[in-house]
Amino acid sequence: MSTRALFTYAVHRIGRHPEGELALTARCLDADCRWELAATSDLEAGDEACMTHTGLNPGHDRFERQWSEVSLVTRVDGAAVSRAGSST
Repeated sequence: MSTRALFTYAVHRIGRHPEGELALTARCLDADCRWELAATSDLEAGDEACMTHTGLNPGHDRFERQWSEVSLVTRVDGAAVSRAGSST
C-alpha cells in the first residue's frame, strides 16, 4: 500500500507595515537618574533629547534606547514550492 503526501512551502518576508510608525524610547542609565524619553516617532528629536539630558546633567552619558515597529509578514509572489513525497 502506498500513500502520497503533498507538502507546500511558501517563502515569506517581514518588514515594517507601510502604515505603521517606528517608535523610539530611551532611559538614562545613571544609577540615580529616572529620566526617560516617552515613545516618539521623531528619531532625530529623540536623539536630541538624550544629548540635551547629557548637556544638563554631566556624566549622564549612557542610555538604553529601544525601537519598536508594527511589522507585516507578506508572502513572496511566485515563491510557493510544491514537493510530493510518497511512503510505502
